Order: sequence, then C-alpha cells, then structure tokens
Amino acid sequence: MKHTLSKHTLFEYLAGRATPLEKQQTDAWLKDESNTEQFYQWLFEWERQSPQYQTNIDQGYTRLTDKIEEQGITSETASESPVETQRIFRRDWLLAASVVFIFCIAGWLLRKPILYKNYKTDYGQTSAFVLEDGSHVTLNANSSLLVPRFEFNTGQREVFLSGEAQFSVRHTSDHQRFIVKTSDTFQVEVLGTEFTVFARSRGTKVALSQGKIRLDYTEGLEKRNLMMKPGELVTVNQEGNLTVESTDTPELHAAWKEQRFIFNNTSVLEICALIEENFGIVVKIEDPEIATRTITGNFKAQTAEDLISVLTEVLNLHIRKDKKTLLLLNPTLNPKS
Repeated sequence: MKHTLSKHTLFEYLAGRATPLEKQQTDAWLKDESNTEQFYQWLFEWERQSPQYQTNIDQGYTRLTDKIEEQGITSETASESPVETQRIFRRDWLLAASVVFIFCIAGWLLRKPILYKNYKTDYGQTSAFVLEDGSHVTLNANSSLLVPRFEFNTGQREVFLSGEAQFSVRHTSDHQRFIVKTSDTFQVEVLGTEFTVFARSRGTKVALSQGKIRLDYTEGLEKRNLMMKPGELVTVNQEGNLTVESTDTPELHAAWKEQRFIFNNTSVLEICALIEENFGIVVKIEDPEIATRTITGNFKAQTAEDLISVLTEVLNLHIRKDKKTLLLLNPTLNPKS
C-alpha cells in the first residue's frame, strides 16, 4: 500500500513533536524507498529553517568555569601550586573543547549524503543514467559521481568524479557551466560536449570527442588552463606533468561501455593496473621483463579472467594464485608452474 505524508508531519517528526500516530505514519513512509528523494529535499529544507546546535564558545567557557567553582577545590588540590591548578584547568577546558569540536565535525560530515546523490558502480559493473539537466553519464567500474541534490541547475552545474566516466553534456539556454572536478587541483569545464574522463590514483586522462572543454589544473604553485579541441587526449601523470596528443579515435577511450578493451602497445604493467581498477583483482608480475612487454589489439572482456586469459595466451605466460593475489610467471623460469 502506498503511504503518503505531509511536509508538516515530517517537520514535526524531525523536531520531536510528533504524536504516536504521526510517528507511526512517518516510519511507514520512510520505509518506502520511492520517498527517499522527497525525504532528502524536505530534510534539507527543515535544516535550513531549523538550525541545529551552534557552538557558543563564550557561553561554554562560562558554564565550564561555573561547574568547576561549584565542585570546589578539594584539600588535595588546594595544596597544589597555582601553576598546577592552572594546568589542570587548562586540561579540562581543552578536553571539553575537543568534545565539542568532534561533534561539530561529525555533524558536518553527515551532511554529505544529504547534500549529494552518489552514483556508484562496483567492480566489473558499468552504469548509465541521465542527470536532472538532461546530460547523459556512463560510469565505468569502481567509480563514483557525486551530484548535488539541490540547486544543481542554479549558477553552475558541478559534479565530483572518482574513477572513470563518459559525459554527454546538454547545453542550457542560459549557458550554464558544467564542471567535472576530479581533485582540488584538476577540473574540466564543459561548453556542451562529449568527452571521457579517467581519474584514478595512477593519473588522469581526458579524451574529447565533440565540442570544446577547458581544463583547469595546477602546475607546481601556478594555476593554468588549457582549451581542448576534438580529437585531443590530455594525460596527467602522478607527478602532475601534463601532455597533449592527437588521436583519430577519441571514442575508443570509452570502449569499456561495450565491455571492450583496446590496447595499443599497452604494457603488461598497465594492463595489470587496469584489471585491479575495474575488477578489484590484484595481479603481480614476478619477472620485471614481463612488465615491459606490450599488447596491441581489441579484446572483449566481461570479467577479470577474460583479460588475464589475454595476457597468458598472447604472451605465453603462466599464472599462479598466491593468497589474495595472482602471480604472472615466465614459463621459461617456472617450467612446473
């Protein structure tokens, strides 16, 4: 049965003034997952109208000193020096201040699930969805995209990417900016276009298929920007060095949408990193010489085993399981493996 609830009833519930019947109605309404987005919107509105606990340092200090005076100083404490008494007082004050600080930080962190909707994929999973503004996003495996729940279409559209995604951004009549942030030092500003962003621990890549985008990044202590043209691929390594190269097929950088992996003189070391990023399987290389070998080709792979088979068959390697990792072995050095 579909449960309905008024905003007034939810506000009374959140304020702790709901009647037993209203509590029962609200609990039943909250259990329905289809009400989740409505709940977050009303919760955000209630928080803005009803600010919660705000720290008053002066008032807290006064209460603390009054409490200490009420308790009095024991005969043992009275015999201590003024310096020692001051040290104990300072310790108690710092402890109280720390507790208040921790509660404030905890409250701020818990606001994140309310303010942002988190689109997330597991290992080996891809997901496609449409944002509120009509932009299309496809997330690769082991990736997440934070999108503001409120006021997404006011001023500018800003999302936060961790992992890999392809964007097809819808241009708005009032020319709203669309910004993809991957870190505090790198973001992509979009002017109605189609592009792919790779943002993981081993670096960042942006491939532009259509339209025009601007990259804002930090090089050393200086802030820089770069306008990308269709057919360009920008790579930023772990040291923050940026390189630009041309590619005739930028769409191939989103081949993972079709569960395809396209290698062009791609090293075994990079493929092993790719397997871990997309499937959560750690593959280690026993012989350093194997790490530098390369593969070129277009391969269909739905699982980590499919990609590992490519490595073992194309390069004539052996594989052995060692606890939670897989070891790539050179058969000439391990004939019995």
